Amino acid sequence: MAQDETLILSPKDPSLIFKLQDPTTIEQLLENPPAVLAELLAGWFAGGNGLLAAAGCRIAQAAFKGRVFEQFAREFNDLRRRGRIPDDFNEKKYGQKSWIELLTILDEEVPDEDRLEALKAMFYSVNKINASDGERILAYQLFSIAKELSSGQLLYLKASYAVFKDRDFNPSKTTDSYLWQARVGRKVGHQVLGLLDQNERALIEHGLLTPRVLEGSAIREADAHLTDLGIKFCENIETYHIDLSGPEQ
Repeated sequence: MAQDETLILSPKDPSLIFKLQDPTTIEQLLENPPAVLAELLAGWFAGGNGLLAAAGCRIAQAAFKGRVFEQFAREFNDLRRRGRIPDDFNEKKYGQKSWIELLTILDEEVPDEDRLEALKAMFYSVNKINASDGERILAYQLFSIAKELSSGQLLYLKASYAVFKDRDFNPSKTTDSYLWQARVGRKVGHQVLGLLDQNERALIEHGLLTPRVLEGSAIREADAHLTDLGIKFCENIETYHIDLSGPEQ
């Protein structure tokens, strides 16, 4: 193969769709896959080569997946080293099950940053040191819920928790739903009430927010619209970050 060839197209051999000329491209790809792949894909799309673009998408996913696994492995090993997760965690209740499910999600779905944060936090709650069987059961239920949530729903939940932590609510007050969503939207960063409404209703269905009242037109401000399950979910995320950066046990 000539040294100056940049790509090979072979309908009979899809695995040899292209060849990268510059050997440093792979290193750059692993260090910053979104930027490198965005440039490559833009060029391929502009050239009308769908085969190259499809191959690039597979490489982008593989590179991102590798970074996700590397980050999780680093955090997991650090928590074990700090004594936050027992060495025999997989022998505990839901330990092996949550481990297999999380790795499967990381491999098959490549979750975005917000979903990944929630999944890792709930996995940690299942497997952290000295957790009782009851606590592990609850944590696994929250892990199962985290698998169903979108990033938009997680942002809404975290915004509600911020209102809860700020004590920016009146426990005895009922507020029009659109006014409450506008308050949460300011923390989320947008005021698209239709999207906020969708996210809120999904969180209600998962039992993380309290149901609306007055024929669905109002919100009870008690605990910032959060259920005890929703508060626990957010506390688990908070605890995960605290324990990850805290001192060794």
